Amino acid sequence: MKFRFYLYVFFLIPCFAIGQEMNVDDIIKEAQLQVEKGNYENALGLIEPVLQKYPDNQDVRIYKGRIYSWKKDYESAIAVLAPMADKEPPNTEAVLALINTYYWSGNYEAALKYADKYLITYPTNNEVRVIKANALEKLERDTEALAVLEKISITDNSNQAVTGLRMLIGRKAKNAIAASYLNVSTHDPGQAPFHYGYVEYSRKFSKSSVVGRANIGHAFDETEALFEADYYQTFSRRNYLYLNAGVSTGETVFPVTRAGAEYYFVPHRKFDYSLGIRFMDFAAEDVTLVTGQAAWHPGAYTLSYRPLYDVASELFSHVISIQKSNEDKERLVKLELQYGNVPYLYLYTGSIEPLKAYRAGLQYQHRIGSSTFVRPVFLYEYEEYIPEQFRHKINLQLIVTKRF
Repeated sequence: MKFRFYLYVFFLIPCFAIGQEMNVDDIIKEAQLQVEKGNYENALGLIEPVLQKYPDNQDVRIYKGRIYSWKKDYESAIAVLAPMADKEPPNTEAVLALINTYYWSGNYEAALKYADKYLITYPTNNEVRVIKANALEKLERDTEALAVLEKISITDNSNQAVTGLRMLIGRKAKNAIAASYLNVSTHDPGQAPFHYGYVEYSRKFSKSSVVGRANIGHAFDETEALFEADYYQTFSRRNYLYLNAGVSTGETVFPVTRAGAEYYFVPHRKFDYSLGIRFMDFAAEDVTLVTGQAAWHPGAYTLSYRPLYDVASELFSHVISIQKSNEDKERLVKLELQYGNVPYLYLYTGSIEPLKAYRAGLQYQHRIGSSTFVRPVFLYEYEEYIPEQFRHKINLQLIVTKRF
């Protein structure tokens, strides 16, 4: 009997001591390791005995709610966190955890409610401000979202989350206006420079866009206007159709009428393709161009090739371009190499001859603020204006666009 008694004492005393010496910090650390590995059930199993022994430990209870939210059991997370967030005074850490839980679950109205509650105590907390702005954006309350972002301190304006959200809201703008001026000058031999400009308004709809443009040009001692419209129709698989039509007030600077269409096929991995046609009615003759494009998009770069075939003169022109884009800043740099009678924007001539022309162009787009874009364009041409006689031609253009 004595032996059995001592045996019980030998086993029970260490077990009792272990129970008394529960190290909460070590258990939480082990639970955190399990969370990092994605073993949420194991983590919950570790902290449950702690809560049974210390049911009033709100830090551990909040951590339990966070684990539920990380494992996407949002209902259980809310059940754990809400009582602590709704009491007076509220536990602000529980409020913060509840903001994330509601946002991740897609309940943006509730996320806003608790974000406002948290900001009463910590009005300059930028983490919660960003979550609030994101929730407002999800609810299509973009003006309010931008107002929240404006309150974030200047030192945090470069934060990727802030700039990314501003860009997302800016891209949702349905309207844009643009203005451009283009100067074309020639040298050795030189002639009076040509001047072109346009103003345009564009409007985006759910799956289509419409652009109206008024062009004015002064060339060959003539001043004419060209009025045109563009239409884009997007389909379900990111393929889309582009249409263009225009009519001018003269027949020298611009074609009397012009029209075009191009279909962009469904992209295939990093490649996309298109096929199109352009028609221009000049006073002397008509010009029909068959065109298309093949583009490759390796990461931030785009490498594209566009041929143009003049049906009447049976002449080919070629354009190769390399573009680097920064999606976050909506910035781009583009280099173009051209050969042949390539139409520069809306410019072309009805008198096509088999003369050589070599071109190299560079353009850059820079965003100012969240909705204004400036794009300077430079294009140099080494142009054969009569057989065996070449001259230099410089195209300088500036395009300013405002999105709203």
